[in-house]
Amino acid sequence: MYGVYGALTVLAWAAVLPYQTLMAFLKRRPRPPLRERLGYPPPDARPGGFWLHAVSVGEVRLALRILPELARRFPGAALHLTTGTATGRALAAAGTGAVPAASCGALPLDLPFSMRRLIEGLRPRAVLIMETEIWPNLLRLCAERGVPVLLVNGRISTRSFPRYRALRPFLRRILQGFACLGMQSREDAERIVDLGGAADRVRVTGNLKFDLEPPRVDPGQVRARLGLPSAAPLFVAGSTAPGEERPVLAAFRALRQADARTRLIVAPRHPEDFAAALRAARAAGHAVVAWSDLGGRPIPIAPAWDVLIVDALGVLPELYAAADLVFVGGSLVPRGGQNVLEPASLGKPVTFGPHMQNFRAAAEALVDAGAGFVARDGDELARCLLRLLEDRAGYRVASTMAARVVEANRGALPRTMAMIEQTLLAPASPDRRAVVT
Repeated sequence: MYGVYGALTVLAWAAVLPYQTLMAFLKRRPRPPLRERLGYPPPDARPGGFWLHAVSVGEVRLALRILPELARRFPGAALHLTTGTATGRALAAAGTGAVPAASCGALPLDLPFSMRRLIEGLRPRAVLIMETEIWPNLLRLCAERGVPVLLVNGRISTRSFPRYRALRPFLRRILQGFACLGMQSREDAERIVDLGGAADRVRVTGNLKFDLEPPRVDPGQVRARLGLPSAAPLFVAGSTAPGEERPVLAAFRALRQADARTRLIVAPRHPEDFAAALRAARAAGHAVVAWSDLGGRPIPIAPAWDVLIVDALGVLPELYAAADLVFVGGSLVPRGGQNVLEPASLGKPVTFGPHMQNFRAAAEALVDAGAGFVARDGDELARCLLRLLEDRAGYRVASTMAARVVEANRGALPRTMAMIEQTLLAPASPDRRAVVT
């Protein structure tokens, strides 16, 4: 079975790497780090510490929350963070500089020679994998060397569970390579056990996204930089996906009819969607400006723009802080949704579409508290936003409840750190190697 998996992995990367290289050339972005994909550690990576893997932006934010805790609890330990996407790598590079002894790089191809090269270069004390990234050769090679691998903030979505179950005979062997599996909820824990995870290694630690710190920014300063009068309503559509521009712009049109001062900020989830969002806003007849055009300069207070397109990474949280109305994307189209807890932690009522499989528990908690609102299309989104805009007393209640939902569910970080420490102090299972080879 490992041979079949290896052959499929080779074929996949034979197609993906040339495509990534071509796209990087056409879009004038850095090329994929081929040496790191082949398992060569970056020059600043030090051996003997912790290796964290976080595939993209959302997982990298969680890893950057854990890195300082590891540095505090294991003084002097080397910390290395790998990612699987260019956007994740950019955020990791910006964040690891604030943590002593931390470096970042790309995840190698999950082939024996490349994974072995990085494992031997890092000689990690432990490997922490954020959310549900299952790499068979990484797990097998770590087990051979007695390196514990921990799943952190793991989840198995309703959509992916049937696909995983189809691979259960293979997954059962692979999952035995985890020394511990920290899952977000009891349902996630039951699913990972059903797929073959050892029940005595599974822990319910909660969702680390509840423990992310909200940005420490002054909303008034953000609005001043954007040239927004204090009374102008600001609608922020964050982490949008292709296909959501039209309903978001339709909702914005309805808001403008109610209050002509309203402004819209659209922050697409992926850089390749920036240009399409700009075109859609301009085609709708709006005065449009891109975040990159601001160049750090404040905009004079005037109706200089109707729609601002965020074509940069890492600025969405501070824009949520300045928002009056928030929509979280990837949810009106079947993408599984994005992180609704970022705006909720800032006391913002949150609107989103029906496709929230990846953040189902968080979305349900907000809806149950009266702080989350589900819209199936642009018309329904407009109605939700107009109610929030016009009912100020209801808005204040929803705002209070949004912050309370986040606060009530905090605690995953200390539980996760306790799991890590307990796993590292516990004796290794004597039969773990035999199970996964």
